[in-house]
Amino acid sequence: MDRNELWAEAEELADLLLKCPEIEAYLEAEASLREDAAAQAKMARLRELQEEIGTFQARQVPEAYYAHLIQEAESLLDELEKIPIVQAFLEAQQAVNDLLQEVTDRLAAAVRQRMHPHPPVQGTHTDHPPPSI
Repeated sequence: MDRNELWAEAEELADLLLKCPEIEAYLEAEASLREDAAAQAKMARLRELQEEIGTFQARQVPEAYYAHLIQEAESLLDELEKIPIVQAFLEAQQAVNDLLQEVTDRLAAAVRQRMHPHPPVQGTHTDHPPPSI
């Protein structure tokens, strides 16, 4: 199988995943979050603060000079996490991440199983390290 065939199969898997309830719930939660002006304003301010903090850190400015920005960012994050729409989005996002991780784990296990279809036989060289000379 060449890589183009593999990528085509991956696209088909992506199409199947898009039909999963976890993905549908995520898309709904994302749309609801996008429509919440208050949450969007807080998220925009949080991004600004994170950029400012990142700039200070990149320039190795002592934290004392921008501690107020860190405090504001933490406060905004706490406020955001208390908004029900944000909570629903974060839960949906975690469910999608869990689904994708499970798919990845199952793919890896299936590949390993097909690469080594038989478990090592007790007492073979794969069971113990080689004797030292």
